Amino acid sequence: MNSCSNHNNRIFEFICYDCNVLMCSACVPQHRLHLFDHIDGIKSEINNHINNNNNDSNSNNNINNNSNIPSFLDIQSKIKITFDSLKSAVKEYQQLQQTEDEISSRFKELHEFLVVEEHKLKKPIIDNKQQLEQHVESQITVMKSLNLMNHQLNQFIADSNTDNIQPTTTTATTTTSSSSAATDTTDSYQTSTIITSISQCSDHKEFIQNNNNTLFSFNDHLHNHYSNKTKKDDHSLLNLILEHNNTLKSNNHIDVKHNKLQQYQLIIKDQQLHQIKNQLQSTFKLVIQQHQPRQQLQDSYILSTDVDGKISVIDITDQNNIYFVQQGYATIDAKLGFYSSVVVGNHFYRFGDEAKARKYFRFSIHNQIYNEIEMNGIEECGYVSVCYDGKDHIYLLDGCMKPKLHIYRFNINNLTFEEYSTAENTNPHYHHLTFHRNNCIYSYIPEANKIIKFDISTKVTVELPIELPNKQQKAACTDGNGSLFVLTNTGFHQINIETHEFKQLDKSIANMNINNHNLIYHQANDQKRYIYSLQGKSHNYRYSFEHNQWKSILENDQANRLYCGHHLFHK
Repeated sequence: MNSCSNHNNRIFEFICYDCNVLMCSACVPQHRLHLFDHIDGIKSEINNHINNNNNDSNSNNNINNNSNIPSFLDIQSKIKITFDSLKSAVKEYQQLQQTEDEISSRFKELHEFLVVEEHKLKKPIIDNKQQLEQHVESQITVMKSLNLMNHQLNQFIADSNTDNIQPTTTTATTTTSSSSAATDTTDSYQTSTIITSISQCSDHKEFIQNNNNTLFSFNDHLHNHYSNKTKKDDHSLLNLILEHNNTLKSNNHIDVKHNKLQQYQLIIKDQQLHQIKNQLQSTFKLVIQQHQPRQQLQDSYILSTDVDGKISVIDITDQNNIYFVQQGYATIDAKLGFYSSVVVGNHFYRFGDEAKARKYFRFSIHNQIYNEIEMNGIEECGYVSVCYDGKDHIYLLDGCMKPKLHIYRFNINNLTFEEYSTAENTNPHYHHLTFHRNNCIYSYIPEANKIIKFDISTKVTVELPIELPNKQQKAACTDGNGSLFVLTNTGFHQINIETHEFKQLDKSIANMNINNHNLIYHQANDQKRYIYSLQGKSHNYRYSFEHNQWKSILENDQANRLYCGHHLFHK
């Protein structure tokens, strides 16, 4: 649909980025406080982008100074960022696969050990079973020979005696196959089948009867050799006895070994076995690794101000493509100091940057609307240092050139001020950096080389026993996890406010022209960490923790950003 059903099918010409809807001209008043743009502006922005890419003299630093369009034009950059997120997910997947393989390997090792131990334990039993199987096989051979000889003797007597003496029922030779007789299959001759048959029979007669078609069948060469003779003479009878004796002799040694076999009984220490199982369960544990969870893909920006009170936005999402999305948005004609400013959500605040301030400055990042509002409820402020507690309040520390340190707080929900506490001011200098951690406020005072700590619950203020670099020109920031980073003309330092450990990082700060300003700490989507130093006029730098080195960025920046506020925000 290309037209607006709410306004007589007017053609859609606008898009509201906050609501993500198309609008006609009549819809605009309903979205006047939102971020929106006209199709002509979008096409103009695209053309400018194309022209900038085709013009080698134009850099990314000069992209449309007042663009309200989200940075969707740099598609390749977004593709790279998305792929980086995929790489991070795949890395986590491979780590999980590696852990799974390690579990399988460990249990395979344990299983192989148990199999070896099992075979060790079973070996004498298996050896004895094999000897017993040999004994069973030899005795079956003897029993077959006896049964055959008995059958042949009965036949011999029958042929020699007119009374026709019948063979004894022991041989079961005259019995034909019955339903109880075993079928002549390969399995019937297996030792295990024979053992089962023996165990199921009550005597030898039943055993022979059940196997007269297999083990005790007379269709063998010995029977055929004898029955083919037309006359049963003495020589044949002697041969029959001879062959049977040979059978007995060949199986005698097995019977002797059988007499030496031992029986075994398995003894299990159930309590000890239970302890081993418990030990195994406690040996293998799957624990959650203590690391930062994979964050949702987000775009990162720096809101940067200059000495003329103008606001710029820098896209730092892709570390290989840092550029201005917006430059020089005019606000009040005054410097927005780094120590007195803070970003909370969608808003940039500045409090008491001059000696006597009665108003605070509030700027909407999305709508780019700013106001100056009276600071009712507190005294005039001067050179205050501020921080956000992550919840409902911004804290203001007002102690520069005053006998007492006044601690105010501003409620971001109802926009009201209150004087929260006061403290003896032994260091009546300006507070360079103030930040919140674990329900305490820390404030760095360079001119006094001190860091003070204010407990919000007890309202007690103390000085931390930390030796700080004794230099006037400084820049500082915190990582939010207890580390304070301070840049001076002697080097770059890291201070742990909890352990009081002091460590020097990179010393290569030549040509950085360090003046008082604030640093910006940033952890990127790929978990790499950076710190930004923005002073403008070709003095913009980025520090990489991975390489422990500063690198120049945004070299064509023409604004003067000395002593001005710069703050990180995300979309």
